Amino acid sequence: MSNNKIAVAMSGGVDSSVAAAILKNKGYDLVGLTVKFYSEGENFRLPSSEDIHSAEKICTMLQIPHIVLDLEQAFRRKVIDYFVSDYLNARTPNPCVICNQYIKFGILLDEAEKMDCSYLATGHYAIISRDKNNKKVKLCRAKEHGKDQSYFLARISQKRLQKVLFPVGTYPKSKIRKLAKRLDLPVSSKRESQEVCFIKNEKIPDFIERYKNKKLDKGAIRNRTGEYIGTHDGIAGYTIGQRKGLGVAVGKPVFVNKIDERTNEIFVGEGQDLYKKKFTGTDFLCFLDKIPDDLFEVNTRIRYAHRPAASEIILKDNIVEVTFRKPQRAITPGQLAVFYKKDTVVGSAWIKDILE
Repeated sequence: MSNNKIAVAMSGGVDSSVAAAILKNKGYDLVGLTVKFYSEGENFRLPSSEDIHSAEKICTMLQIPHIVLDLEQAFRRKVIDYFVSDYLNARTPNPCVICNQYIKFGILLDEAEKMDCSYLATGHYAIISRDKNNKKVKLCRAKEHGKDQSYFLARISQKRLQKVLFPVGTYPKSKIRKLAKRLDLPVSSKRESQEVCFIKNEKIPDFIERYKNKKLDKGAIRNRTGEYIGTHDGIAGYTIGQRKGLGVAVGKPVFVNKIDERTNEIFVGEGQDLYKKKFTGTDFLCFLDKIPDDLFEVNTRIRYAHRPAASEIILKDNIVEVTFRKPQRAITPGQLAVFYKKDTVVGSAWIKDILE
């Protein structure tokens, strides 16, 4: 492969556009790749036809070729089916993690290699540290921790990370917007998307009912002692720690603290009930040279917005057991736990059971 040819994943947003501009200014031979996830007329939100047009416009400005790849079927199979299945089984899914693992740094990276590109670059806020001696890489948090996306990238294998570039990871977001304005890129003031990219103008349960073409089963909402206090319209769409939208009145704030898919019941309690210290995780992915065979101290992040907290982990038959020093709020089955040593990702696992 030519070391000078790089594919850039172009979403039509400011981050990927500036990533491409940075690499272009460094003299690399670029090709812009935009992924299409859905057919025209569907009730999906991103990327819209406007986003695809925006990516094309940026590529024209930068004088690089632009290719649109139709990955609709793969996206449905790998991301949307997983998303729906997890909610129906009382877990809270993380579609961005799965999309990064299987679509962006799976299929898209494979397509980039077929085009004789040495790397795939994206607009993610993260840093890859490369060891020139043994070619190993480390995934690290972005310079601006508030924008860091290493959490969403923690299921990408070491082998694939070797072929990835994150040009904006060493910049604060404010600097990226200034660069976009200085380069006269028309996306410099474009707003960021914070919602599930494939859901447009509807609630998660409504989306799931439409996608599965069937109504969700109603069930009981119970308090800590098992007393019936209300009815839910289907467990899909509820998550641990949720307060709004429960439709129950008990004279004080209550939160979802357990969802039982076997009985189709939701259990609520007070805010203090959400704090737990211990959980198990499955499918442990280790970024260390050697998997630790004893207690291992790390900082664990249990969701994207969670600040990494001091903990100990131990691995038993590919099940990782995590114990926090201090209880953490709303540890949620289905979410990803990412383990850090300082700013470096050392592993990840899917949260399964809350122990105590």
